[in-house]
Amino acid sequence: MSLNRRELLKGALTATAAGAVAPLVPVSKAHAINFGYQPFSQEFFKPPVLPKTSSIEPAPGSPDASLGSDAVYHGIAPEYYSDHPAHLPDWDRFPEKYWHLDAVEGTWQFFPGVETPVFAYKGSEGTGSETAASFPGPTLLARNGEPTVVRYENKTSVETSIHLHGDHGPAHSDGYPDFYTLQGKKRDYYYPNISPRQNATTSVPYPATVEEAGEFDVSHIPTTMWIHDHAMDVTGFNVNRGLAAFYLCEDDVELEHQASGRLPKLNGDFDIPIALKDFAFNSDGSLKYDLLDHNGHLGDVFTANGKVQPFMDVYRKKYRFRILNACNARYLHLRLNSGTGKNQKDGLPFLLIGKDTWEVGEATNIESFTISPGERFDVVIDFSQLPEDVDTYYLQNIMHQTDGRKPKGIRPKKESRPWLQFRLLDGDPPGDQEVEGVENGEFSISEGDVVREFYRYDENEVVATRLFEFSRKNGAWVVNDRYYSPRRTDATPLLNSMERWIFKNKGGGWWHPIHAHLEGIQVVRIDDLKVDDPDFPVEYRWNTDLVNLEGGQEAECLIKFRTFKGPFVCHCHIIEHEDMRMMFTFDPREAGEEGMNDGIRNHAFNEEAALQSGMPTGCIDPNGLLFDHEQTLSSGEVVGPGDYQHLEEEGVGFPPDFYEGVCEPDGGDWDPEGNQNTPESPIPEEQQDK
Repeated sequence: MSLNRRELLKGALTATAAGAVAPLVPVSKAHAINFGYQPFSQEFFKPPVLPKTSSIEPAPGSPDASLGSDAVYHGIAPEYYSDHPAHLPDWDRFPEKYWHLDAVEGTWQFFPGVETPVFAYKGSEGTGSETAASFPGPTLLARNGEPTVVRYENKTSVETSIHLHGDHGPAHSDGYPDFYTLQGKKRDYYYPNISPRQNATTSVPYPATVEEAGEFDVSHIPTTMWIHDHAMDVTGFNVNRGLAAFYLCEDDVELEHQASGRLPKLNGDFDIPIALKDFAFNSDGSLKYDLLDHNGHLGDVFTANGKVQPFMDVYRKKYRFRILNACNARYLHLRLNSGTGKNQKDGLPFLLIGKDTWEVGEATNIESFTISPGERFDVVIDFSQLPEDVDTYYLQNIMHQTDGRKPKGIRPKKESRPWLQFRLLDGDPPGDQEVEGVENGEFSISEGDVVREFYRYDENEVVATRLFEFSRKNGAWVVNDRYYSPRRTDATPLLNSMERWIFKNKGGGWWHPIHAHLEGIQVVRIDDLKVDDPDFPVEYRWNTDLVNLEGGQEAECLIKFRTFKGPFVCHCHIIEHEDMRMMFTFDPREAGEEGMNDGIRNHAFNEEAALQSGMPTGCIDPNGLLFDHEQTLSSGEVVGPGDYQHLEEEGVGFPPDFYEGVCEPDGGDWDPEGNQNTPESPIPEEQQDK
């Protein structure tokens, strides 16, 4: 029996709770839509920390772990090696550390007693990083200046590609859509855990010395990131299936905040990451997901860290919450309430100390906030300010949304269901001080405090302006009227330059949260509202890696391209829009340098490209295409090759040009040697100029 990928994913994938591949055992049918569950009757889940190790075998970058090897088929980023032009000596302030991470098929209890088949991250069995599979996956704790390598194995039935959302790192480790980790293979994801250079300009030579490169940009040192799958065509399915986890980072500034009592210990009892995610369920407990719904997937069951409407015990103290909207397409507008209805009672402000990956310049109180898919709000809540008679408190969403197109608005009369209940505990927290000399929960951060030094970009440094228009075409999604292709570069900025990017939503009936990889952006204008206007949204006054475009809206942004050459992508974070081609590639390069893409050739056309992509060959094997090769499931069923049905002559999807075991030349594909030089679609202007 032959199935294409979309047909495969519609079916039940094999799973076990332990993560080993075995036939799926049906779950007893529920007696009610919520399987009899009463909200706030199960405890909040905080993911375990993924333990680091001091060694790993074979060693990353060694011949036994090189590209194409049995041990690490996809190799490691060229920038890992100390003699690489980008890799400067001051990257490595601390000894290198390692994580062993797997993606597995298993089950997870969103509802108590209901085993739901999922994909999940877990620390690899038999290693120093071993953890149980969970949703979210185990939390990775990093230190600025401490290089890390994640040895990742894909044990699922689909191709995967990890994206560390917010990271400033090599393209090999960034989750480019077809820089896969294939089924049964491993990739070493190298994270140097650095920030870009503050004063990087096109006048800085490449390679540069430490003195020529200058100081790191302290305002771009990350604090709250997350990893999620980013594989071509199936990101929405894989993320909805469970492939997500937090990646938290600290540096000298964060450590000083902790030591002085301004902020709690990293990921301690008073620093809690929260992933909010909606799901839809079938009656047998499996996840419902329509692979042909490209508007955006919405669920009707609301979870916090993988548990349906849980409760969390908190003391009447200050807590830091790193709130992630992990939904595929649902927008949330969050507020605090001592009730569960439309009227707010005993509302407390959120003290905003970070937006997306970075901390803000000044701690700012906000009464409520809208959070788009993929966004993070790093906030402090002071429960000591609640009246003594309040013993339960709620994190409540009041954004009404019925489909993936866009929300209908902030309407507490229509939507006011809480996602998380806080149960207030009196007295002092038990146990030793998490930070010596600081009472647990007694943190001094307050409105107006400087959280981190912030540097606003100088618009005089802009060397180019580009317009990117996001719109719908033939049932799919386009940027500048072009469907995404991983073989085409849409912008080739100069390395270490700054450009002005104008993002425009051409459709009034849709919202699009736009996310750029590699670098943070600084928003300077939304329509006619400029950043220095008092009414400018506070969440966009600082660095951000995502800006939301409401219908017809336009955002003017500044973005730099420092340290790393590409390719990288920018896309809509409504994940189904991304999967259906609302994405473009940018590839920072030196002046006159050719990039990886020419419109058609594969990413193994020469040794340099193969090392950068981690893809040893244009075709995986003689039986199929890179995107969809033939594979045998544990049941013995053979599936693939063949992608989902593409729009005729529009290049949406990848044509099933599989003939007698050869990847045939095609305007939308390639041959194994990358020899095409007459593409049907035009070569990007950057390449024509060269």
